[in-house]
Amino acid sequence: MAQVVELEPGRASLADWRAILDGAPVALDPACREAVRKSAAAIRAIVAEERVVYGVNTGFGKLASTHIAQADLETLQRNLVLSHSTGTGDPLSLPVTRLVMAMKAASLGRGYSGISEATLDQLLAMLD
Repeated sequence: MAQVVELEPGRASLADWRAILDGAPVALDPACREAVRKSAAAIRAIVAEERVVYGVNTGFGKLASTHIAQADLETLQRNLVLSHSTGTGDPLSLPVTRLVMAMKAASLGRGYSGISEATLDQLLAMLD
């Protein structure tokens, strides 16, 4: 079995990315977890306090001034993902798909997105 590539957001090497492309298991540097937790907690606080924050509980673009009710936030986030979905061309190969997913995990591991740790863990689990 290949050695686990432990991704440190912002510090992965080309050799790390090549190993992932070649099928190496992926883990996220545990040191990044605190930033992810803090970011998710900030989003939870914004929602709980009903503060209006673009992209968290507002529409997007021309709808930026439209406040979205708390009950509809899950739908807002799902619709955002669907609105960015594409489906043209041939599907990516499994190795390239794994690489893209690992890059996304590394990006989210910086702790700036507000993603829940559970969602990040699910993304990492899907790489396995």
